[in-house]
Amino acid sequence: MPRLHIAIAVLCGTTGGPATYGRRLVASLASRDQLRLSVLTDRPDLVSSPGVEVVELPMRGGLDRLRWQHWAVPRALRRLRPDVYHDTKNALPFGLQVPAVVTVHDLAYHTVPQTFGLFSRTFLCRATKHAVHKAQAIVVPSLATAKDLVHYHPAVRERVHVVPHGIDPAARVSDERLAEVGKRLGLPAHYVLHVGTLQARKNVDLVIQGVRALRQRGLPHRAVVVGRKGWLADAALREIARDETALWIPHLDQDDLAAVYAGADAFVSPSAYEGFGFAVADALAAGVPVIIANVSSLPELCGDAAVALSELSAAAVTTALAEVLQSPERGADLRQKGRARAAGFTWQACAEGHERAYRAAATT
Repeated sequence: MPRLHIAIAVLCGTTGGPATYGRRLVASLASRDQLRLSVLTDRPDLVSSPGVEVVELPMRGGLDRLRWQHWAVPRALRRLRPDVYHDTKNALPFGLQVPAVVTVHDLAYHTVPQTFGLFSRTFLCRATKHAVHKAQAIVVPSLATAKDLVHYHPAVRERVHVVPHGIDPAARVSDERLAEVGKRLGLPAHYVLHVGTLQARKNVDLVIQGVRALRQRGLPHRAVVVGRKGWLADAALREIARDETALWIPHLDQDDLAAVYAGADAFVSPSAYEGFGFAVADALAAGVPVIIANVSSLPELCGDAAVALSELSAAAVTTALAEVLQSPERGADLRQKGRARAAGFTWQACAEGHERAYRAAATT
């Protein structure tokens, strides 16, 4: 089997799932003997692995992504001359002269367009359309995303590779560490957790309303919300400001976040759309009882290791939380099933799936 030279673009300066995916994928691909990697990135300090060539391409964010994508990357590729170029975030340069693989994380801008601004939605739709028709192979993280992609771009069906992300094992958190983090962050003794950008499609307001209704029934829980402010966050911010039900923490480093997961009594994601769901995956790995929206990739990710909401409403969140929090047996069952489910998603398998996509692209 010939050794392939892969140039892979990973944007790390932006937060969220695509950046996590890019970093972990590079680390896993680096151990594959039949691949030679050159990483094009704005954050070389975050993607260094033994035997990997790192090419720094600074990117200032916002509209500078266009310069990065269509000028800096092609210039680097002309020098590197890889066998395959892989963009890990939904887009490809114009006029690309080498076989290409693109990762399409989700199609939320199609499925829930009202949760995006006009410029952002237009850019994402056009960039994805160009990329999937140009690429020799398209990687998606779930069957749900594959279904959506083929619905909006039926001509690409034969080039789609479903490759689920890996899930990192949860860090061990001592009781002393839990106490220290809890005191420093002002965490309540009992809380329901949500992690993710505050934006309309995440429905964070439903989490807070659901927890508020539980408190009115006498349960001691509060909502802890971790995530930066995003587009159309008004509903979530109103609920946060309404009373003391919710504690909002805009950002945490990975060590503190691991402790916050470990201390949670439940995790709720009533998101209207997810391409994979890294925050939910981390909750499963941490053994936190998980409640999810019964849409997009989330049921596929969780299997029987989560409670699916009957509908996207605060009342449904309250009902599901009561089922989990008021039954120790149900909570213990979900903790065990969550850890087992997460263990089935490995970065090694993810890297193997990507190598298959690279070889398909190289021989097309």
